[in-house]
Amino acid sequence: MKFSIHDLKEKTSIDFICDFKNEILQTPDILSIEPAYVTADIRFANDELYLQFKIDCHMILACSKTLKPVPYHMQFEETLIFGDDEDSDFPLTDPLELGEVIYGLIISEKPYTIYHPDAKDVTFEKEKSPHPAFAELDKTYKK
Repeated sequence: MKFSIHDLKEKTSIDFICDFKNEILQTPDILSIEPAYVTADIRFANDELYLQFKIDCHMILACSKTLKPVPYHMQFEETLIFGDDEDSDFPLTDPLELGEVIYGLIISEKPYTIYHPDAKDVTFEKEKSPHPAFAELDKTYKK
């Protein structure tokens, strides 16, 4: 989504929808994603643009153990600063491309691991028995 700085200066907030179906092809743990609903409050101060995003997104992630699909709903807020100062999060360009920024926020906010309800029973290695010299100690430790 591209927005001109001139248009943003005339508004106090914006609402838009971003579709990331092509972007998730490069992200193997996201199986599918619905269009994200984004609202942003706009504030200009000291030649900087402050955008307070509210992002709402439904996706299906791959279970970290079984790779089964797990539905996941994400809602979060993030404030970003666009400007030329070193404290800015992104440079203030005209037009301002927000789609890539929003996708980056979604990727950084999604959980690194997520488990399908069936995954709790999955084990990949058998439990190893302790060395015979430490068997009694192991029994005491597990009590």
